[in-house]
Amino acid sequence: MKTYKLIIGGQRYEAKIVEYTSSQARININGTDYLVQIEDDMLPKAPVLPQQEQAVPLAPAFSSDFASGSGELRAPLPGVIASIKVKEGDAVKKGQAILVLEAMKMESEIAAPLDCTIGKIHVKERAPVQEGDLLMTLEGVEVKERPAPKPARPQPAPQAAKDGVVRAPLPGVIVDVKVSIGDMVREDQAVVILEAMKMESEIHSNLVGRVRKIHVRKGDSVQEGDPLIELEN
Repeated sequence: MKTYKLIIGGQRYEAKIVEYTSSQARININGTDYLVQIEDDMLPKAPVLPQQEQAVPLAPAFSSDFASGSGELRAPLPGVIASIKVKEGDAVKKGQAILVLEAMKMESEIAAPLDCTIGKIHVKERAPVQEGDLLMTLEGVEVKERPAPKPARPQPAPQAAKDGVVRAPLPGVIVDVKVSIGDMVREDQAVVILEAMKMESEIHSNLVGRVRKIHVRKGDSVQEGDPLIELEN
């Protein structure tokens, strides 16, 4: 169970998502369980004015998890990629917003940590990411020879590559299953839509193969690492 380290009002907290459904979540904060009711938004949507493009509040910009000289820009917290503001090959300035990460119903701009060029973008819009996931590779005069690799958090992907199973990257509720038994799945194909923190995200396969077994149905609750679909070559 993933532990999230938070600082709120100068106080440090450790939070764990113990259970998550479409209507409620049980969250453990500093050893105490809290049951959080998730209220459906039944109000009609207000018309969007020309200057009201943000779907959720915009939090202050902050720099990502970046090791000086490595060129690797990593996610500072779990969330969903709301938008990518640059393209590969773009020159950016230090402090320039290059990506927007949506987490806990807030959008936070990820700023460039230095003057650089965008080398490779490793994520796509609406893709879920975990803390420490690689977002972009930066290039430029301030990016020197890479030091020893920074250990990343354990990911479901290596296990999936061994057993042919695509797994849930975070807790949530299955909104839709986009494949059937016998379907041929290509790498990076969307196979499941997962709702987490009232956001819907497409879960993409990191494998190629034919669907042998589907472990989930619409409406099922899943935890991080739970099997979604099983493939065979």
